[in-house]
Amino acid sequence: MEKAVFLDRDGVISQENSYVKNVDDLLIYPFAEECVRFLHKMGFLAIVITNQSGIARGYFTENELQLMNKRLVDEVGIDRVYYCPHYSRGIVRKYSIKCTCRKPATGMIEKACSDYKIDIGKSFLIGDRESDIRTGKNAKLKTILVRTGYGTQEEIKDVQPDYICEDLRDAVRVCAGKKEGR
Repeated sequence: MEKAVFLDRDGVISQENSYVKNVDDLLIYPFAEECVRFLHKMGFLAIVITNQSGIARGYFTENELQLMNKRLVDEVGIDRVYYCPHYSRGIVRKYSIKCTCRKPATGMIEKACSDYKIDIGKSFLIGDRESDIRTGKNAKLKTILVRTGYGTQEEIKDVQPDYICEDLRDAVRVCAGKKEGR
């Protein structure tokens, strides 16, 4: 069985920038590649799970998102990107549905676990929003809230992360067992 770190994209790997509409607007944190390389050294898969309702809203296409995903794989070393293009009130009919993959649902994690035979008990989720932490809790993962992206402004009320860190660098230290939580 594999172990994995599930990463939200915006606010964790890249800067939070509302709706990133094309590959040029994807501003990857300068430390992201080094963090992913360290996760790999520790034996973790680095898997991005990301809600991308901008597709359903008509802000950008799935093809444009695929270019962004390819950049994460090529430049950062992400093993795989799972995304949810759905939004029940979207304007693009194909994606305007209620689904089981949109966080805080666990569909993207379940798909990754099936594809890679992941051991949930040895895995983490790193996110910057309450919905990320709720997703991790729903999937029985250890959860880490980073204070980048929305993590600087969104108050977590109904669910508590296992760890709170300043950014992805600190979160990776938690995964390595080299930093205490909260």
